[in-house]
Amino acid sequence: MTPLILFGVALVLSALIYPAAIGRLARARMGQQIREEGPSAHQAKAGTPTAGGLVFLLLALVLYLVADRSITGAFVVIALFLGGALGFLDDFAAVRGGRNLGLRARQKIVIQLVTGAVLGWLALRWGLTNQLVPFDGQRAIGGWIILIAALAVAAGSNAFNLTDGSDGLAAGTGAVTFGALALIAVLQHRPGVGLMPAVLAGVLVGFLFYNLFPARLFMGDTGSLALGTAMVAVAITTGFLWYLPLLALVFVVETVSVIAQVASFKLTGKRVIRMSPLHNHFIVAGWRETPLALWFWTGSLVAAVLALVLARPGPGA
Repeated sequence: MTPLILFGVALVLSALIYPAAIGRLARARMGQQIREEGPSAHQAKAGTPTAGGLVFLLLALVLYLVADRSITGAFVVIALFLGGALGFLDDFAAVRGGRNLGLRARQKIVIQLVTGAVLGWLALRWGLTNQLVPFDGQRAIGGWIILIAALAVAAGSNAFNLTDGSDGLAAGTGAVTFGALALIAVLQHRPGVGLMPAVLAGVLVGFLFYNLFPARLFMGDTGSLALGTAMVAVAITTGFLWYLPLLALVFVVETVSVIAQVASFKLTGKRVIRMSPLHNHFIVAGWRETPLALWFWTGSLVAAVLALVLARPGPGA
């Protein structure tokens, strides 16, 4: 089965499954808790079912078992479930605690670093250390993959999580990124490596039917931490890890906006933008969420094209 066909299958299945998932999560009282520090317009979203990312995990596992069963596919599924498990614990703690806090930041970062190190160790054991180095071609990075993967997972999963704060924004941006990674695998003449990113791109497009404004369902940390971890895993399997910051530029910009905001406020007492992450700046300024999502998707598409042009991931990659 080709990545394109699997993309279509994942899209259709997710679009069909989500109505039932929305009802089930609502009955389980998995309602989103909204941060008081966020945009005031978001308070109306309180109670919207969250943890919709559970469907990502379910469909990815089923389609992997049916259509993939490769080592690279297993690597991505393992990453997805490790990130999803942490995210579900966070969602469950936040919902049961009645406030949008969940696990402590230090707890999450430690678990993310350990998760990344485990994935790096698996990559080393399974021979997934060959990466495209900018302006230097493909190189094996050996045991360094453990440290690099640990840092990349911590950064990538948190970046995806920060971006997931406006209806449709993270899902559409993630779909573009995973779609680009699937295309990279095809350009490398390794379509099997592109199956799982194609599945995740398809699932995200199906999810968008229910996540565009006004969202009927949120992916929650279950989805965002799972997808951020899986994004790094796919970058490793395609040898595109060094180019991931460019490919995932929207996620990087969102993260940098938070870092700059915190640093500026602590050092000078002033804010560089109205509210971080960056998408909240535009929401507070009066932007509607659907046009905002479209602009962020466009930025993600431009970054993906630029990464493909610079890396030129052909059959020799």
